[in-house]
Amino acid sequence: MDTERGWGAGPLAVAAVGSVLAATALVHHGSEVATLESVPGPLLALLIDGVPAVGLVYAGYRLEHTDLDAEYRWVAAVWSLGGVVVFTTAVGLTIAVRFLEDRAVSEPAFTLLVAAAFGGLAGIVAGYYRARAVADATRAERASDALAFVNGLVRHDLRNDMQVIRAYAGEIEDADAADDGVAEHAAVVREKTDEAFERIHTAGSLAKTVAGEADYEPVDLAAVVDEAAASIEAATAATVATDLPERAPVVANAGLRSVVDNLVENAVEHNDSDDPRVTLAVERGADAVTLTVSDNGPGIPSEDRPSAYRHGDETAGGGLRIAATLVERYGGDLRIADGGGIGTDDGATVVVELPRADTGDGSDDGADGSRPDRPAVSG
Repeated sequence: MDTERGWGAGPLAVAAVGSVLAATALVHHGSEVATLESVPGPLLALLIDGVPAVGLVYAGYRLEHTDLDAEYRWVAAVWSLGGVVVFTTAVGLTIAVRFLEDRAVSEPAFTLLVAAAFGGLAGIVAGYYRARAVADATRAERASDALAFVNGLVRHDLRNDMQVIRAYAGEIEDADAADDGVAEHAAVVREKTDEAFERIHTAGSLAKTVAGEADYEPVDLAAVVDEAAASIEAATAATVATDLPERAPVVANAGLRSVVDNLVENAVEHNDSDDPRVTLAVERGADAVTLTVSDNGPGIPSEDRPSAYRHGDETAGGGLRIAATLVERYGGDLRIADGGGIGTDDGATVVVELPRADTGDGSDDGADGSRPDRPAVSG
């Protein structure tokens, strides 16, 4: 809110015009009482043009105390003053025509006062909402620019830090003095660093996808799922099995990896089984490709399912919420299926349907051959 002292020029101009119109109406109709020696008629006329004039004064006061910045209050004031000019000019021209035609015009001052007062009120209302829309659009643009800047800054700094981590991990992994355990851990650090680089690379795509500004292209869901399964097995103690076709192009972008990663990581992180298992299956249909992620964890109660993937926090359903948002942007659907997980009444099954991509080369038309399951090896 603007904290400048005193009235701004715009609201003051609106209130001043309203005051002048109210005072003019009072003087004019007061003289009419003396001329006509009657009160009801002039009093009614005063209400008709005087009340809107007083309303214009109040509008100036409200405009001064709104949370709009001074420049946007000026926009509303200009619209109000413009309404006074336009309405008065239009009515004045019609009166002038009547005079030129030698027609009698009854009390033109009253007509002009009514036109000016209502024109000012119409202008202030239209101007306020116009100024509010411009202010909101400007604020949104500044926020978008700020987020874009922060996104670029964070990605740049993280990329530099991850390069250092990867370099040190490589040195430890290659050092002759390192024992097998240290070398193995260094290899995991290097692999996770490579994955972090990939996530940094796709951060821009994710932001554009959520904002509805991304361009989509064919992405092979089968390959993305295969990579995600290998990654989660290497980093956890979970057993991951896959049932994948040779290819499964869908309409998406680089953010599709985040969808699969979040679903798989969510299935593993919330799995309290002694032998956590996850199954990933991709099935191609005529118009859509279906990804099914099943686990043998505790499952998700039916009453908690809507909030789990629509409003979940970072510790309960956050991965589902992220995945559901991206899938929706891709024109697909994510749901938690009824029934149990892997070979048990417990567990959860998440089903994602994505639009099938037409690659244009015919290579995916009618292909129903399956890629052999990856061996179910404990990480």
